[in-house]
Amino acid sequence: MAKTAGVLFLALLCAFSPCSVSGETVQEAGNEIVIWAWERAENLLFLKDGEARVAFYAGIIAYEDSKTFFTPRRQPLVISSEVPLTALFRIENRQDLPPAGRQAEDSVRIIAGTCENKEFAGVQIDFDARSSERGFYRNFIRGLRRELPPSTALSITALASWSHSGSWIESLPLDEAVPMLFRMGADGAVVRKGLAGESFMQASLCRKSAGVSLDEPLPHAQYLQNRKIYIFNPVPWTGEDFEKALIRIESHIKGEDLP
Repeated sequence: MAKTAGVLFLALLCAFSPCSVSGETVQEAGNEIVIWAWERAENLLFLKDGEARVAFYAGIIAYEDSKTFFTPRRQPLVISSEVPLTALFRIENRQDLPPAGRQAEDSVRIIAGTCENKEFAGVQIDFDARSSERGFYRNFIRGLRRELPPSTALSITALASWSHSGSWIESLPLDEAVPMLFRMGADGAVVRKGLAGESFMQASLCRKSAGVSLDEPLPHAQYLQNRKIYIFNPVPWTGEDFEKALIRIESHIKGEDLP
């Protein structure tokens, strides 16, 4: 990682032109903003200091034939060095059986090694664990927490079904779990109408944040109020996209949805 003239370059060096927007209104409403920067070329120089945090795709860990493979980020990410960064690691199990304990150890070493000596505010894990993989996931998260510095926040993305009170994730040593309130299939309409039940979004780890996508309708406003909001964009971010997202979220929370 290199810093040059206050700009942080990840993966490849690339030059872009910044633009300016404002996120103060949404923050004043009690919502901290985090944008996901996925595996593609991203220019985030439009972000001002303190306006938003960024969780960037740092690579994918895949399990195949009892082996562990890691492919790091290959696309450039250009961002101000003042913007706090969270390194996000995608995990995929491509074998028939749940991952083994050795693969959990491999994954911990990969992540800890990738983040060593980096100025990351946090690490986030994105793994759609099946029921049979939950034991593995628990051990992996516990091992990762032991290896990361205490000052490094550790979070996971969470399927919406994991966010109910009493969820299996509640005993994990995490700072937060981010319910993914998009790509929910048939349950999406229930969540958008606020009909998911009293226990929805009430798991202790899921009370601080929520994840939304710009290409889907927003969830019911009650699931966004006073939370850290992670925003996914299916295409590369622009300053205009960011500004429109903030306006849309603010209007939705206030009950003043835009046409």
